[in-house]
Formats: sequence, structure tokens, C-alpha cells
Amino acid sequence: MRVVGAAVAAVLLLLTGAGEASAQPGILLSQEELPPAAVPAQAGDSVRVRYSTLRTATAAGESTGSIFLPRGDPPDGGWPVVSYAHGTVGIADQCAPSAAGFNYVELPAIEQWLAAGYAVVATDYAGIGTAGVNAYLDGPAAAANAVDIVLAAHDVYGDVLGDRWIVTGLSQGGHATYFAARGATTRAPALDYRGAVAVAAPTHLEQLFPAAGPAIPALPTTGIVNYALLTLAGIDDQRPGVDIRRYLSPKGIELMELAKVTCSRELGRYLLAHPTSVGDLFAAPLWNEQFRELFREMQQVPVDGFDRPLRVVHSLSDTSVPIPLTWAQLAEMQQHGVKWVHPARARRRRRPGPTVRTWAQSSENCYRSR
Repeated sequence: MRVVGAAVAAVLLLLTGAGEASAQPGILLSQEELPPAAVPAQAGDSVRVRYSTLRTATAAGESTGSIFLPRGDPPDGGWPVVSYAHGTVGIADQCAPSAAGFNYVELPAIEQWLAAGYAVVATDYAGIGTAGVNAYLDGPAAAANAVDIVLAAHDVYGDVLGDRWIVTGLSQGGHATYFAARGATTRAPALDYRGAVAVAAPTHLEQLFPAAGPAIPALPTTGIVNYALLTLAGIDDQRPGVDIRRYLSPKGIELMELAKVTCSRELGRYLLAHPTSVGDLFAAPLWNEQFRELFREMQQVPVDGFDRPLRVVHSLSDTSVPIPLTWAQLAEMQQHGVKWVHPARARRRRRPGPTVRTWAQSSENCYRSR
């Protein structure tokens, strides 16, 4: 199955040209062994793949990612699949989870899914491990990355994977999950998409980022300068016509370039040692229609069109993504006809457990939803 999938991709590239072939979602372009540090302890067979997907909301490209199988023999019908969209790790190539592995926050959930008998596929996102800079928080692109790796995984392991799958993600990946939840059935119609779990997902960013400029006051939200720099770096590389540098201060340009080559933890340490506010990054405000339209295209989270269950998970104590953003998102979804209910009202009270357990149980509930 692996050889056939790679051979088909190669033939398509030869017959149609790389640009046209890459516009088709989920084509397996290559595969290789994962470094030991990137393989969870609960994984059986695993592989790193490169596949066709979206580069930005409007441009085709490629991404890399990881595929992990559980240990043992697959069940009848094959292993169900969890597509995991990771949180912010940075946009440099060395930050890709398929190269560096998953961090202590995300790895336990992946281990638990594998132990429970779910195959896990995890995109790196286009531009992290592939050419160019990641279009950070470009929701349509990240969503396509998370859907298309499921298609590529069936090229590699189609004989042991089932058609049932869900998508879930944390923070940056939670943002992508909203977009994937609306488009998964259409983008991968041959598979049996069951639902999504969005965890600590930032929303309403398209209303916040255009307000950036030299006069913006310092904000108490942790990591906001880091997130701003990653967003600016992606725009600078992937949308050069916007000429984002014209709006940045010399310090903003310097830090943006640093963000392109360092991972988030190192960037965060640098910013702690060199305190910087969002306003310090800018020489001119972004408040114009060009940027308002750009951020709507990249970041405006869907509020309707979900054809499968969507579970939203968020901590009241989150200081990176304040929960009022999610409350506003749920209110807008309700206004657009999406019915939602707090889980405490939907089921009898259960003994509280760790967040990872709740997250994994949410995943299993999606599979049982139909």
C-alpha cells in the first residue's frame, strides 16, 4: 500500500506538474522514518509523510506530518483515526513535531489515544518543515493540513485504517479544528468524519489584530507578543503583496525575523529577557480595510455549517486564550442556529478527572455520536 501510494503521487506529478498535483488534497508525496524522539511510547508502526494540501487560505502547497499506529492487530474495519492539530510550537523547521516530538502538554493525549486503539495522524502545518514560513493562524490552511493528512495516511496504511475519523486540536490547533469541523465532510467525502473537539481555541482574532499599532497599550494576556510575531512572519513570507514591513518598527522587523528561525519556547525566553509590548512592534497602525479583510480571510472562525458534533473545551483559568472569547463564539454560534448544551446538563455528573482524560473521552464520544 505504501509503495502504490507513493508511485501514484509520482505519476501524477510527472503527468500534471507539481503545481497542479499539489492542488489535489492529501496526495502522498514522500515518506520516511521518524526520528526516535518524535515517536510516542505507545506507538507501533509510525512514519513521517509529506503530502499535498493548502499553503494559505487561497494557495496550494505541501505539509509534513506524523502517522502513528497503535500496537497489535487492527480491529475489524480498521483502526479509527484521530487527526491532531498541535498548539503553538514556533514556525521554524526544527519546531515541527515530526522532527522534535510533542511537548509534555500534548504528548499524554496522543499516548492515551494510541493505548485506546486509535491511530493518530498529526500535521506539522505547511511551512513548518517544508519550504517557506508557516502562515500562522491561517485557519482554512491549517484545517486543510489536518484533513489532508488523513487522506495521505490512507495511502500509507489503508489496509489497517478504518474510514471513521475525528479532528481535534489545542490552541492554534483548536482554531484550526473549528475550520476543519465545517469542511471535513466536503474535503474528504470518501471517509466517515464523525466530529471534532476544539480545545482552548482562540476566536475573534480578526477583530483584535487589525487594532494593532504603535498606540496599542500593553496587554496582560501571556504570550501575545509571541503570537503577534508569528502571525506577522507568516504574512511577510506568504503574502508579500501586503508589504507588512512598511507597518513595522525596526524592532518589530528584527523580532519578526527572529521568530522565523526560533521555536516558541526560545522566543518566549528572549522576550522575557527583552521586554516588548505589541505597540513596540509597529510604526503605523493596521487599522485599514486591507488588513481587516486579510484577517477575516485568515482568522474568522466559522459559526455555522457544522454537519457533525463539535465539542468545545476551555479552561476558566486560561491566561493565553481568555475564555470570554469562547463564550462570545458560542453565543454567535447559537445566534446562527447551532444548538449547544453545557456537558453538565447533557449527562449525569461524573467524578472529575484530568483534562487529558476528558479530552480523550470527548474524542470517543464523537465516534459514538452516529
